[in-house]
Amino acid sequence: MPPFAAHLRSLLACAALLAIFTLAWGCHPDAEAEHDSQVVNVEAQRVEAGLLKDVVTFSGQLNAENSVMVEAETDGVVDQILFQEGQEVEGGEVLLTLRSDEQTARLAEAEANLALAVAVYQRTRSLASRNAASAAAQDEARAELGVARARVELAKVELARTEIRAPFAGVLGARLVAPGDRIEDYKPLVSLDAVDRLQVIFAISEIGILFTKVGAPVVVRVSPYPGDVFPGKVFFVSPTLDPATRRIIAKAWVPNPDGRLRAGLFADVDMEIGQRQNAILVPESAVVFDRQGTYVWKLKQDDVATRVPIEVGLRRDGRVEVTLGLRSGDRIVTAGTHKVSEGKTVGVVESDVGARGQARREAPEGAGAEEGT
Repeated sequence: MPPFAAHLRSLLACAALLAIFTLAWGCHPDAEAEHDSQVVNVEAQRVEAGLLKDVVTFSGQLNAENSVMVEAETDGVVDQILFQEGQEVEGGEVLLTLRSDEQTARLAEAEANLALAVAVYQRTRSLASRNAASAAAQDEARAELGVARARVELAKVELARTEIRAPFAGVLGARLVAPGDRIEDYKPLVSLDAVDRLQVIFAISEIGILFTKVGAPVVVRVSPYPGDVFPGKVFFVSPTLDPATRRIIAKAWVPNPDGRLRAGLFADVDMEIGQRQNAILVPESAVVFDRQGTYVWKLKQDDVATRVPIEVGLRRDGRVEVTLGLRSGDRIVTAGTHKVSEGKTVGVVESDVGARGQARREAPEGAGAEEGT
């Protein structure tokens, strides 16, 4: 074969191999995957303006409305215990009795002396009306009658002290005595707490004077019920600051009709300090941070992503207030922000996460119970 023909054949063979290689590379799955990866799927939502409640959170403690240790007012021996531990009782209800034989006898004696004093006084008056008794005798009889009546009242008081009653309605604690125990006056017998409503006590710094007022609504949260809130209302604000802590003591009533809350629980107290109309709140997942600042990915009508710098305000419960950079009606990427590039088209799955709500300010780190900012 002539050298020229052989050279031509070699060139044609190389061209054929190159064409086959190019065709095979173009149909390779990796090439198709790279082409498909140019469009990424993200979640997005449309921004809406709404009412933003600025809420500050304090640390506090729940206390009973009234709490007392029921005590005996006289010496004696426990005769009957008429309550069960943990029982709800009404004010004035008899809780236990002491042996009262001696007090009952003294009352009977006093009543007998009163009857005698009444008879003497009546005879003396009758004699005095006939000038048969002096005015001094009549005055003496009247005085003896008064003393006899007073002794009867005193005996009744001593007898009443053998019945220990609940001073107010509430729930009883553990009893500290048993039938037959010998007790002395003012010995603790059982605790009693009024828990139909509780008071939450919390402390705020000097700036709290601006917004803590009697009648202000609060919301209480406690760790045993992480998903529940309990409304309340401020009823007391201290007129002075504690000179040691530079804080103001405040108290709020918290209704507790079902008894779920317990005195002694630590509580977070949320108080609204302001409202802003037409505020923009976005999910925290939509906000991106890098060396150039804070931004979100905003979507144009053709789902092309563009980077928009923003300024943020309050942050709470997974949401961030945007004070500059967005307006109502804008669409932003809320999930998948790490896959987005400037000017690239994305596949959008609309999110139904709302943008309205409230933001809370936390007490500073290190604030203990009954403290806040």
